Amino acid sequence: MVRSSGRAKRRVLALAALATAMTSLAACAGSNSTSTTSAKAPESVAPGKCGSVPQKAPKDSSGVLSALGGSAAANYNGFTQPIEASAWKNWKPSHPAPYKVAISWPPPINTFQAETVDGVKKILTASGKVTITKVLAPTSPADVPGQLQQINQLIADKPDLIIAQPIAPGPSAQVIDAAAKAGIPVVSGWTTTPTAAAVNVGLNNWLQAATTAAKVVQSMGGKGSVLLVHGIPGVQQDADAMAGFKAALALCPDIKVAGEVTGGYVNATTKSAVLQFLSTHPAGVNGVLQSGNMGLGVINAFQQLGKQAPPLSDLGSTRGTIAYAHKNASSYQEFGTGTPNKAIGTAIGKVALMMLAGDGPKTNQIITQPDYITNGDLDGIYQKGWTTTTTGEAARPGDDFMSDSYIANFFTKSAR
Repeated sequence: MVRSSGRAKRRVLALAALATAMTSLAACAGSNSTSTTSAKAPESVAPGKCGSVPQKAPKDSSGVLSALGGSAAANYNGFTQPIEASAWKNWKPSHPAPYKVAISWPPPINTFQAETVDGVKKILTASGKVTITKVLAPTSPADVPGQLQQINQLIADKPDLIIAQPIAPGPSAQVIDAAAKAGIPVVSGWTTTPTAAAVNVGLNNWLQAATTAAKVVQSMGGKGSVLLVHGIPGVQQDADAMAGFKAALALCPDIKVAGEVTGGYVNATTKSAVLQFLSTHPAGVNGVLQSGNMGLGVINAFQQLGKQAPPLSDLGSTRGTIAYAHKNASSYQEFGTGTPNKAIGTAIGKVALMMLAGDGPKTNQIITQPDYITNGDLDGIYQKGWTTTTTGEAARPGDDFMSDSYIANFFTKSAR
């Protein structure tokens, strides 16, 4: 992506930016807050059998995962990005507190962006040890050049640390490397920036897709057909999700992929694409796997045709999909993931605070799993007044994305 040029480069960057902005709402969701594994993992199925979560070794040529302990390392099953030893393992600020921290974040055009950056700012301020020098946002969620320019501006200001949510992770690696050369670490929140100089804080998209798909195929009895709903084909988040889905399906010889459509991470577009598919496949499908934030578009398409929505892999469940699932729990099966926006920002801020305290991260990838949502969880998540038109992300009350004890696994001094 970095080497593209001219119109092709601008188009690729814009697509990557759009994917990041839209899937920030969803595809990537919250995690179990009290342990290092998910609270709602699939029921026990023999490994390698249809309905089990597939196993795939992550890209850990450095061997850093062995230092994390088995429970934390298990969350990297299938993780698609290289896992490297952190460039900041032995780093500490050159002076005592207060520390200067600058923030680069996408514009707050939705609840996810507004609430996550608010979580970052509040935890930093509450520490009493940080002065937030600047919070910059580009003009739009597709303004990749604008954000790169702003990060370079922050580097020139020489803060002690930068926190960023890169719109386009690939191109952002260059400016993060530039920050490292200036002695400034960058905590990359939610999106995974491919460089050892970044300290990425996020989740395993491949594994959440494979896990929810395993639940869907269990509910199908291991037979039938599924529809795959892409966000934007070719961008990292969609590629990771589809790889996870297909790994789970590969264990099910009696389940076929009936088709693949593209929803662009927009429910209206998703509804139209699914309607078009169903018009040529009147028999329908037995399950749907969508790569992020498009669950309501899928459900609306089936509703418009008077059909029952099939079991759904609902990565990034929204309040609308939870409202539908709660109302139709006797006939519809939800297999989703939660997104605790403020808690995500809080976890990102906590990682930054630990680094400023002189506790070095072991790896460039601080990764977790999401909190999985099934029909049995709906009463505890659904809130009175939610309808299928209610916007915003859904999460279990008390989901803190990453607990303090979990984060501690990734640091040289705090690790137990």
